[in-house]
Amino acid sequence: MGYKTIRQTVAMGSATIPPKQAAQQEYDTRINGWSTYRSGLVLDGYEMFAILSAQLGRDMDKVRDLENQVEALWRSLPPIACHAYLMDLIGTEVQSTNTIEGVHTTRKEISEALQAASTNGGHTRWSEFAKLFLGLSDPGPERLELPSTLEGIRRIYDQVMDGELEDKDTPDGQLFRKDTIAVWDESTGRKLHDGAWPESTIQVQLTQWLALMRDRDIPPLLRAAMCHYAFEHIHPFYDGNGRTGRFLFALQLSKHLSAPTALSVSTIIADHKTQYYKAFDDAQHPLNCSDVTMFCQRMVRFVSEAQEAIIAQLTEKQALLSAAETALTSYRQQEGMPGLQAGILFFLIQEELFDGMRVPVTRRLLREALDIGERKTVNALDALTDAGLLQTHGSKPIRYSLSDMGRALFLNT
Repeated sequence: MGYKTIRQTVAMGSATIPPKQAAQQEYDTRINGWSTYRSGLVLDGYEMFAILSAQLGRDMDKVRDLENQVEALWRSLPPIACHAYLMDLIGTEVQSTNTIEGVHTTRKEISEALQAASTNGGHTRWSEFAKLFLGLSDPGPERLELPSTLEGIRRIYDQVMDGELEDKDTPDGQLFRKDTIAVWDESTGRKLHDGAWPESTIQVQLTQWLALMRDRDIPPLLRAAMCHYAFEHIHPFYDGNGRTGRFLFALQLSKHLSAPTALSVSTIIADHKTQYYKAFDDAQHPLNCSDVTMFCQRMVRFVSEAQEAIIAQLTEKQALLSAAETALTSYRQQEGMPGLQAGILFFLIQEELFDGMRVPVTRRLLREALDIGERKTVNALDALTDAGLLQTHGSKPIRYSLSDMGRALFLNT
């Protein structure tokens, strides 16, 4: 028999005592169980907890097994393909997490935001949010760390919501909101719960949340799911809690799983938005007494679904890249193409295959990626353009991509 929530157990029981009393008794039993992970965070009068049920254990094992496949595929990619794929994942993730909240974002806006964020090229809509995701995926010294203070949480929120808040939704307390807020089910008009209040309570609960985030006695994946539930339940801001909470969830995942996995969960949630909100709704029912076991199970399954999607995508893209490389080698031998021109073509092939936004690239980017001089770059690009393999876009700066002829030769498109 599968795991039952406290509410389900009370409904199935034959006790003659009131449901609330029966729920309290069941809570007392579960919170002290051998396989219970306690959060130290009290929500609605009950300490939030999760039980490592048999199914949840299997789901967490599945994530670990799939992660081995994701990492093997990821390590086998050339650096250019890795970077292009990360840019595509970040763009899709930003768009997906906005879509969940009903915020329309175009791929053009995301492309411009990523360009601005990755090159320090000024400020655009969503560029601060994009910088956060770039920091999440950076393997070097620019890698973003988990927040350690209440001020750190607020700084992340400010970047997530940069330029997107109406005046009425701007935090008006010391760091968070000072007024009350209710969370509603927009489809039914039913109030789900009230966010924490007053701000002193928000600060206390988020301080407990910070401690939970670093509690190494709780498995990382389970801990991240528990933190995600708690952040959304506390609801420290008037607007933007969902986007901030999902970014913080991705940030926690990135400390224990690969960047592609951490950057793909919001896309899966957007495809299963009803299940996502139902998991919250079920967990916060008063008779469930802050038992988030089933919520965590749902979040873990979102992670494994994201991994399965990555494995399918990368397996297909690797096969296409191998075929393109073979076609390029054959063409180079047949035409006597210089190595620099072939290198530029292989760079652009990877950009086309692994970045769904297919953003044309600048001479500067090519120079830096291939470590070549200005004059050699210009000569090689001019020769490839004259041969009909590349097309140019705009000016100041001029950008390049494969032409239709180039795609037909190397990508069979």
